[in-house]
Amino acid sequence: MTAEPTVDTPRDFFVVAAEQLARLFDAARWDVRLYSHDLDSRVYATELMLTAVRQFLLRSPKCQLRILLQDESRVRMEGSRLIDLLQRLPSRAAVRAASSEQTDDARLGDDVVIVDEQVCFRPLRRAEDGGQAPVGSRRDAVVLAQRFTDLWDQSEPSVEFRHFRL
Repeated sequence: MTAEPTVDTPRDFFVVAAEQLARLFDAARWDVRLYSHDLDSRVYATELMLTAVRQFLLRSPKCQLRILLQDESRVRMEGSRLIDLLQRLPSRAAVRAASSEQTDDARLGDDVVIVDEQVCFRPLRRAEDGGQAPVGSRRDAVVLAQRFTDLWDQSEPSVEFRHFRL
């Protein structure tokens, strides 16, 4: 068993999170669901992450990526390298903004990534919160995947992201 990398500075925290997230994209077989507040560029815009997303989406026409944003205003104003990448790829990716009617209780909390309904990961949790390792419980991943799907079904495609189709 390998030891988890230690995180000494905030920058190191985001590098480790991006590395772990890229490994999850590399291991994904068919479905990734990403729930994010605003696609924090310190994680989602790294070259490692963008390469992993590109490889995942181009691996097979069956690979799907769904991104549900809690707050699309920052992405609209500042842009996102991940969104730019998705616009250039002939892929099955979709981006939606969470409905304003959704209560905080209905949301998933922090950023969460669910891979193939088997693994979930919270990339923006600090190591001391237990966030620097994928959740091993398939049951937890299935529950989060269902909550994500419920939120997805209640959301509408954003005007900004209407060109994405899934």
